[in-house]
Amino acid sequence: MLKPGTLCYVVDSCVASPMTQRAVGKIVEIASAPYEAPDRGYLPGTYYDVLFEGWTFYCRSDKLVPISDPDAWIEKWTDDALDLPPPRVHPEPSPDR
Repeated sequence: MLKPGTLCYVVDSCVASPMTQRAVGKIVEIASAPYEAPDRGYLPGTYYDVLFEGWTFYCRSDKLVPISDPDAWIEKWTDDALDLPPPRVHPEPSPDR
């Protein structure tokens, strides 16, 4: 189950309406609890409301690949680039040398 706030990638194989097509291949945010297909006009399965560029769309769960966990606990953030010594700066030769 995906939780609201989870970021997901919408797979390229997602068939969507022209309006919803803008979110295919992009990252969206889960905005609802899961729900079953609203009626027989939808393919059976679990759906979520997702947010993208100020719009809310619905999307089947098999077309969403989670890329974040809103409940993840990060104890200590590390970045190898921060642990590197500062770069050595070579002074510019003066024009009279």
